[in-house]
Amino acid sequence: MERLGDDELGLVLRSVDRWRDRKSCARVCRRWRRVEALTRAVLRVLDPHYLPRFLPRFPNLTALEAATPISDPDLDLIARSCPGLESLNLNARRSRIELDEEPHGVEPRDVTDAGLCAIAFCCRKLKNISLRRRKGVGDVGAIELAKHAKGLSSLDLSWCSKVTDRAVGAFCAFSSLMVLCLRGCPLLSDSGLACLATGPLSRSLRVLDLSECDQITDLGVCLLRHIRCLEELSLADCGPKITDVGGIAIASIVSLRRLDLSWLINLSDATLFALARNCSNMDEINVTGCELVTGAGILSYSNHPALKILVLTSCYGVSAHDVEQMMLSCRSLRYVGLDKSLRGWMPSSVQEKLSHICRIDWL
Repeated sequence: MERLGDDELGLVLRSVDRWRDRKSCARVCRRWRRVEALTRAVLRVLDPHYLPRFLPRFPNLTALEAATPISDPDLDLIARSCPGLESLNLNARRSRIELDEEPHGVEPRDVTDAGLCAIAFCCRKLKNISLRRRKGVGDVGAIELAKHAKGLSSLDLSWCSKVTDRAVGAFCAFSSLMVLCLRGCPLLSDSGLACLATGPLSRSLRVLDLSECDQITDLGVCLLRHIRCLEELSLADCGPKITDVGGIAIASIVSLRRLDLSWLINLSDATLFALARNCSNMDEINVTGCELVTGAGILSYSNHPALKILVLTSCYGVSAHDVEQMMLSCRSLRYVGLDKSLRGWMPSSVQEKLSHICRIDWL
């Protein structure tokens, strides 16, 4: 192996994908450790305190993940050390062990707009970024990201409580953004949805998550029909201001494949009729907690050509007989989530027969 130059050794190490194997390679000798670091493309930061020690060894990273709170100085170091980053995942999910070890009553420093601005300015090749649950991130950082990361294709701002319509408006000129997650952004309103439905973004967006955005109404939801290539949409837990007016409007998006309407208590069968009639490519729909939905709405999918997944827990207007009829006539079904209360009303022989058609979960 000593006859191999760094370039040849680098080609070999680039073929090693498993992180345990790469770790073993780095322990062979100092030269292997150095070349392994130079060819490393993906890194997960477990403890940001040690970033200044090890990060400069990995100048060619294209993807980095931090599953713990990370400060603005740490993010500034990442920006300066890894300008070629294409994917940055700052999802703050932590293990139970990490939470137990954290001092009680001490709020860890977490990234704010200042750190995000540093990333936006230095890492202009970013394509995917997840800022989920980063409560210090707001409009300033998001707007700066929109100015510099022109090739962004996926953006997750879920539960970033400071993000408003201004930040959403900054991304409306993007022609590359395909995935946008705004779940749990309480300051998002119909004005933000109007921005999404106009400009180049409306021609590129494929996935949109608006779950738990309880300020939006039918007025904004109706505008979403202008996003003609939308394939996945979630409006779960968006509150009582979304009714059949908005539901029927989104049924005109014929490209829809997955739709989550959970806990929209003012949606009824009229929405399901429109969806079943217009969205022939729909393969997954969730109407959990839609109390106005009845068996008639569910039966509208009896001969649907594409539906594979149906979840209808807490739909008390749907009977066991309705479910049986629908499942027997929808040949494409692969999974159904049903309310436990229906189990007692469905004979065991019928349950067994339906279990051979597709998987059933009693939720």
